Amino acid sequence: MASTALSPISAKAVHICVDMQQMFTPPWPWAVDWLPVILPQVQRLVRKRPEATIFTRFIPARNPGEGHGQWKQYYEHWADMTIARAGEEAVDLLPELAVHIPPARVFDKPIYSPWLSGELAGVLQSEGVEEVIVSGGEADMCVLATLLGSIDLG
Repeated sequence: MASTALSPISAKAVHICVDMQQMFTPPWPWAVDWLPVILPQVQRLVRKRPEATIFTRFIPARNPGEGHGQWKQYYEHWADMTIARAGEEAVDLLPELAVHIPPARVFDKPIYSPWLSGELAGVLQSEGVEEVIVSGGEADMCVLATLLGSIDLG
């Protein structure tokens, strides 16, 4: 049986915990069924070095039909998931993780990737980060965008 112990996290590593938010739990339409299953493992990882943890939050459009390009159509379809209809609490981090802020930090993003604005990449570069550990619930969307972007950025 494989060990469940976590390896030491390098001093030059950061853990990016992607979009572990209320809107991705039942009964929300975007619920990730396995989120409750992975939450204990994510909590263990955050507790290892909360000061090296960055939580991202996916922030939907405020109103239906807002957004650029395909996002406009997306929020017409998912109107109930806009801030105006779902409420501000929809974007809250899960309370089990939010207790780590601070020292953990939060970066908000209006799209799948946290890299487009350049802010997060700039922070990681200025802090000399050499290793990125990625966790999160929706592996084929925002987690994948975060992972691929981190590879692209080196």
